[in-house]
Amino acid sequence: MIPILFSSSNPFGPFQSIHEHVIRNAEPLSWDNWYHLFIIPLIPLYCQTLLLRYEWTRQYRIALGVMGIAMLWAAGMKYRFVQPWFNALNNGIGIGIMHITARYAEFGFMKGPLYDRYFEAKGRNPLISALDVAVNARWIGLGVIDLDHQGKVDNVNINTSAKSNGQLKNGISKGDGGIRIDSNRTIPDLNNERNKESWLPWPKVKRTRTQAFIRHLSIAIKNYIIFDTFLYMIRYFGSNTIGSNLPVSNALYRFSHENTFIIFPSIHFFDLEDSGQVSGRKQMGMGTGIIAPWYLVEFAVELSVAVGVWLGISAGYHFLGAICVGTGFWETESWEIDLFDNPLKADSLLDFWGRRWHQFFRHHFILYSSLILGLLKLPRSSGNILFLSFILSGAMHSLGQWSMSPNPPLLPLFALFPLSGLGCILEVLFKRYTGKKVGGIWGRIWTWSAMLLIGRLGTIAWVDSGVGGSYLTPPWAGPIIVKWAEKWLIAKA
Repeated sequence: MIPILFSSSNPFGPFQSIHEHVIRNAEPLSWDNWYHLFIIPLIPLYCQTLLLRYEWTRQYRIALGVMGIAMLWAAGMKYRFVQPWFNALNNGIGIGIMHITARYAEFGFMKGPLYDRYFEAKGRNPLISALDVAVNARWIGLGVIDLDHQGKVDNVNINTSAKSNGQLKNGISKGDGGIRIDSNRTIPDLNNERNKESWLPWPKVKRTRTQAFIRHLSIAIKNYIIFDTFLYMIRYFGSNTIGSNLPVSNALYRFSHENTFIIFPSIHFFDLEDSGQVSGRKQMGMGTGIIAPWYLVEFAVELSVAVGVWLGISAGYHFLGAICVGTGFWETESWEIDLFDNPLKADSLLDFWGRRWHQFFRHHFILYSSLILGLLKLPRSSGNILFLSFILSGAMHSLGQWSMSPNPPLLPLFALFPLSGLGCILEVLFKRYTGKKVGGIWGRIWTWSAMLLIGRLGTIAWVDSGVGGSYLTPPWAGPIIVKWAEKWLIAKA
């Protein structure tokens, strides 16, 4: 009997059988079979985007979607990383399969044609254009899907008048994330400029191909070095707690309370005779440094996890950008919109999640939230779409662990996102009743207090399950930098 409810014995609920089947039967993913998972199941997706260029192709695209989803899940259930130190990569694969499944369904049922008219007018090859649509998850430049007219795509590059400040004439917000709601009431002002979504970090300068290539490559290398350093530092200092690739109960608490860390270990600050560790360091001719309190240690771990996720994803994006721009197959301009907009500058939760964090899944969350609300006969208001999007995000990030073993507990990871959505709703209510938008210095204090409190759920879930010991990058830069940092910045007493 298939379990319906989620429980400690059935963490994946109705999907528990899928999880158990994969863990029991999946083959190790290797260089000999990787293309069975990462290439072959994506071929029907590319065929869909080729057909999307033409009208009256929906029936063929639906058939390709069914075939692609079947191939994708068959491969996903057959291959996984079985090494404990690669277990975290299974989470990325699980999330990717769920995302591509949603893309197959969307490309099957929408009413075309769909292609980037802006870049094709500049001479983009149609074969590259179809590939770009397949990977353009943020839906940049692809127009707006009209849900009131059978998913028809308004594929014209439009821009609202500057006087409207992002609002339509009748006060209804324009389509967000490539989705238009209640289209019979939307009357945009047309001009000849490209539509530039306000939530994307559009570039302020134009670069040559060489300049863009160097920029992408340098950012990718810099972010890799920082990310790899964080990963290695966690494994090095917390090999038996937060850096283990096997489950450890209360890993973060044990790491912060059972160890003593010295900040600036080579510097003599003042006598700390009550510390046996520091006295021992003095006897060996080493600096005294400053003993880091446990709460500072936990803060550093949590911040390292968040910044590491940011820089790791960003490094991958810019590495791909360097390849696509450097080979000349893509226009320089098409890769100039960064994936992140410096999340550390966020001064509200809405600013963080709606603009500064990557918007990779924004389009699909808005699309499927709108469809679910329509199915349930509920108003497709911005508030309902906002909160339901966070629920879908939580479901995707938690259920996306279906090929992990061991897997982090699902509830904390799921709760992280609806709690963030609740915080965004509180900000909307604050503005409604006070007339003031959350922002400025107090907005930053609120944002980072909330994010550190909420993000702690994910950090503890990950490190307790052994994710902290995973290798997500080639471990080249980390060992070199940590060896230097151990002498001058942070050391374990």
